[in-house]
Order: sequence, then structure tokens, then C-alpha cells
Amino acid sequence: MATVVLKNVTKVFDQKVFAVRDANLEVADKEFVVLVGPSGCGKTTTLRMIAGLEEISSGEIYIDGRLVNDIPPKDRDIAMVFQNYALYPHMTVYENMAFGLKLRKYPRAEIDARVREAAQILEIGELLDRKPKALSGGQRQRVAVGRAIVRKPRVFLFDEPLSNLDAKFRVAMRTEISKLHDRLGATMIYVTHDQVEAMTMGDRIVVMDAGTIQQIDTPINLYDAPRNKFVAGFIGSPAMNFVEGTIEANTDTVFNAGSFRLPAPAHLESALHGYSGRRVVLGIRPESLLLGNDRVTSGSFGARVELVEPMGSETFVYVRAGNHGLIARVDAHVAPPNDSAIRLIPRPEKMHFFDAESGAAIRA
Repeated sequence: MATVVLKNVTKVFDQKVFAVRDANLEVADKEFVVLVGPSGCGKTTTLRMIAGLEEISSGEIYIDGRLVNDIPPKDRDIAMVFQNYALYPHMTVYENMAFGLKLRKYPRAEIDARVREAAQILEIGELLDRKPKALSGGQRQRVAVGRAIVRKPRVFLFDEPLSNLDAKFRVAMRTEISKLHDRLGATMIYVTHDQVEAMTMGDRIVVMDAGTIQQIDTPINLYDAPRNKFVAGFIGSPAMNFVEGTIEANTDTVFNAGSFRLPAPAHLESALHGYSGRRVVLGIRPESLLLGNDRVTSGSFGARVELVEPMGSETFVYVRAGNHGLIARVDAHVAPPNDSAIRLIPRPEKMHFFDAESGAAIRA
């Protein structure tokens, strides 16, 4: 397999629209890296530039140490799986999977061996004589992956391959692709807008927004230590709660949200002290908001329940604290009733703070 390196890669459309701006990324040999972000963030454009399907405006792309800026797609030794599968409707599954190898004039026996090996890996051996119209969405997706596998490329590229599947098949197929990565020991770069998909599949995740890479990290580090407010809000479901307020640093350092006040957590007290009199944003994940009793304590605040959403083993509780709306994730058996007054206790060690102007995380 191979490494993939992007150095200051930029893509500009019509000399004014920056689809990707100054992207730097190193994908290790056999690594599974996921590009994730909202629609229009530049993740698919980045993938297409790696594939050679989109010309870069500036920067350098290396595959296995070779500069590929001017190398056509067919000579980059990559295979790409598209969102719409791009299968030939008049060909059988076998013919679709063999087509690329026939164009490269591989011997018939080797083509047959590669196709049947890929079909066995993907458990589609019984489908080889069918045409795409006779397949389900999940089966078509497997065929598209199989067509890539038979190539035995140095790099696999996936452009939202599961977006056309229903929820149940999405979960099943992301598991299959992860197992396939382990089995092949392949270098894979995968694009999705689904942050749950990214968190469950990637060795590392590249979070993008407005054409810019916001953070590259492991799933757990993205979740626990987001670099900025965008990453914090994008990663996690339900999303992180945000509350804007002011830091007051007198005898104690306090976050004042207007309708409630919270002492600064110990691990950030020194850093927040320097923000005295300035606006900051508190970030707290739903599972880090604990239900308290009626007793008022300095580390809690009052709220009123607006909606209770049962999810089976857990419940999402939507509350209003002054003019701030928040979500708490609680055990299903202790959820409060609608329109009740409750107290919430943010776990201090799980509190995040961000600069209100730049969005950058405030670190210890």
C-alpha cells in the first residue's frame, strides 16, 4: 500500500471561490482516514484532487513518495468508490468488476481469479450473473467496492459510498468496510458528512469547514479535546450545548451566563482568569449535564423541562435556563416530566470554554 501526503493544497474555482484552502495532511501506510464536514466544506474536492479527477490550483500531492500533480488518474494506482456506485447497467456484476482489468489487458485467468476472490471477500459470489437493476442498494455498494478491490490499488478512495442506503444498511456496511480495511491492510481515505460514521470508522478524522482543515485527530481526542467551537459542535450527537457569557475574576473566577452563574472548573481557572470581563462560550456535552436535587449549590443551575424525548435506554431532556436552550442526556428511568423545574449540574472536568470572537478553545 502507500502513504498520501498533501502539502499546502489549494483549489480555487473561477479564480475567486476557494473550495479548499492550504490543506496539509499526511496519511500513513495502511491508515484509515476519514474526511468529514458539512456540505460544501471541500472534502469531496480534496478527495477528487488526490484521485486526479480535479486539478489542483497550488500545492503538492504525493502518493507513496511520488509527486502526482501532473500524473493522470489511471496512473496514480488508486481506486475510487463513488456515491452513486457508477455501475454499468448493461453488464453483469462479474463484467462490472472485471471491466477495469480487461482495459488494462490482464490475462483472462488472473481476471477471473481476482473477481472471484473479491466476490468471496464481499459475500456476493451468488450475484455475479445478475445485472445492477436486479440488486438492492447494499448489493450494488458491495459490487462497487469489489470493482475497486480487484484492482489491488495502493490507495482506496471512498466518496460517501453509504449515503444512498437506509439507516440499517448504513450501520451494517460501515462495519463491513472497517473489517475490509483490516483484512486488506489497505490505505483508505473516506469522505462522509455523517460524524457518527466518521467516529466509528476512522483511525484519524479530518474535520473540514469552508474549505479549511479545522482539526486532524483520533476520534476520542476530537470528542474530548476539540480545537475550536466548530469542531466541538460538529462532533457528537446530540451536539454539544453552547452558552455565551462573561468571565468575572474577583476573589473567585466565575462564568456569568446572565440567568445562572458557575464557578470556573479547576483545570481552566488560571486560563479563564485572563479572560476577566470578556465574553466566552461555555461548551458542555449532553451526557455531562447531570440531574441534581432541589438543593441549590454553586455548581448547579435551575432549568425548566420543555420536552422529554425517550430513546429506549436513555432519554434526551430539552430544557430552558433563562434564554438558553440545552439538552441533557439522562438515564431513561430517571427522566423528569415535561414542564417540571429541575437543577442541572455540569461535570466540571467536562466543561469546555471557547473565545467568543475567534472560536478557539481556551486551554489550561
